[in-house]
Amino acid sequence: MGLACVFVIVTAIPSGVLLVSAGLVAAIALLTVSVLHITVTVEATEQNLTVRCRPFYSKTIPLEDILDASPAPSSSMIEGFGVRYLGQRTWGLLVGGPAIALETPSRTWLISTPDPESTAASIMTQAGKLRDS
Repeated sequence: MGLACVFVIVTAIPSGVLLVSAGLVAAIALLTVSVLHITVTVEATEQNLTVRCRPFYSKTIPLEDILDASPAPSSSMIEGFGVRYLGQRTWGLLVGGPAIALETPSRTWLISTPDPESTAASIMTQAGKLRDS
């Protein structure tokens, strides 16, 4: 990113659009900082599961809609970072690394988490408690 910003400024000086290019560099820098600070969280209440890809996205999923939660293959640069549509009714909230696959009737979620086994087990326990009551 830094190299791209330097290139934009260097090419802008002779063309006389330095102010516009400086604004472009500032926007690129701001976007880069935002992407580097993306975090994914999973929070359960008695009725819902809230997944967030901060600072951009939040989704509340009723626990009764969760069919399955299991560890998924690690996400990588191929899937990208942030909120992603991955095809075949699959959405991702990704920051790279380990993830869980969360199945609902309408879609599958791939959600980055540092401990996918524990997170998946906790989600299924919460969903099971709701179904049993």
